[in-house]
Amino acid sequence: MIISEQLSTLLTPVIYHHFDLGVNMVPSMRSALFNVQGSLLAEEKGTGIGGMSPDAWNQYEASGRPGTLDVDEQYSKTYTHIEYPVRLPLEKKLLLNDQYGQVQKLVQRAGISAEQKMEIDAAGLLNNAFDATAQPGGDAVALCSDSHPVSPHDSSSTYDNYGTSALTKDAVKDTRVAMMRFKDDIGNEIGVMPNELWVPPELEDAALEIAESVLDPASGNNAINPQSGRFRVIPWLRLSDTNAWFMADGMWRNQTVNWYNREALQVMVVDETTTHIVYELKLHYSFGFDDWRWIYGHNPS
Repeated sequence: MIISEQLSTLLTPVIYHHFDLGVNMVPSMRSALFNVQGSLLAEEKGTGIGGMSPDAWNQYEASGRPGTLDVDEQYSKTYTHIEYPVRLPLEKKLLLNDQYGQVQKLVQRAGISAEQKMEIDAAGLLNNAFDATAQPGGDAVALCSDSHPVSPHDSSSTYDNYGTSALTKDAVKDTRVAMMRFKDDIGNEIGVMPNELWVPPELEDAALEIAESVLDPASGNNAINPQSGRFRVIPWLRLSDTNAWFMADGMWRNQTVNWYNREALQVMVVDETTTHIVYELKLHYSFGFDDWRWIYGHNPS
């Protein structure tokens, strides 16, 4: 027979187990978009992409002295971890009356809620990509903008990764070329090779036609489709604008888009009455991007 004093101790492993079951019930794209990693610090620091002049490699031949590879300081990004605690009251009578199944379902729903919270936050990177007030980068403009300053030392000219084109084969072609021309702060083309199309479910079929049709879907003359095989189509149900779409370079994305888990899930008893045991559960993380040069976003009207 379970006595009241044993309940909080017995419930803790149940909470961890069924919370994880709930988390795994929610489709997650967080690790597909972010470089997910742990953190041991109060906050993490990131910096934008700075260029090194290729001319330095020619200096030895010209002067007999080795060149120096140097990089100017770029815009910095601070990742400040935020705590997200909630309380979960569980009725003692559910256990005393052998209603373990109800407790398990409640805890699983808490896990579902936690994963939904993190997925909504993660999708906010793209949902807010055109809004500098909601999510500015280190350069104080939106992730996708037509006014990125070249560097902290040169704000007189700007770079662009923002468009308003609907998702079409020609728009994909033009956007791919524009990304391949992305430059660093000293004017070097950095070598972006876009290979991802991030779209809401409403645009998935159109994206697949563009990215996977061997023949041009708009031609009846057996013309080849040059975009075939160049992109992985990534649909995400959390993308809220049914017209907006994004092209990305997966390698550069993995270098500059970060999610830091400061702590694993924390579970603690914070209150107990004659009728309830109250647990507090806490998530603790931060996320964001160091630089914009991995993505090009289109926001059609």
